[in-house]
Amino acid sequence: MKELSKIFELIVFTASHGCYANVVLDYLDPEKKYISYRLFRENCIQSDVGVYIKDLRVIKNRNLNDILLVDNAAYSFGFQIDNGIPIIPYYNDKSDCELLSLINYLK
Repeated sequence: MKELSKIFELIVFTASHGCYANVVLDYLDPEKKYISYRLFRENCIQSDVGVYIKDLRVIKNRNLNDILLVDNAAYSFGFQIDNGIPIIPYYNDKSDCELLSLINYLK
């Protein structure tokens, strides 16, 4: 996040509830230096089958052409498929380097 925040505005958009996500985000960014905004489940749209889709239009004052959504669930960017970058889920694997690989791609 430190590296990416030098180049991009970071907004976390999660389908998790804020009470859970804020604990995790406060751990990752305790001084609130890297993440500009936080969006949670209540900012998502729930589909007929119960999945939460992240409609990027809720991010105001930003051009959709300038927004990317990195997510491990491809249905999350269903409304703006061209803005989505799929990533492998993280499950407590200390050797996981997906985000590090993504940094080079984004640059």
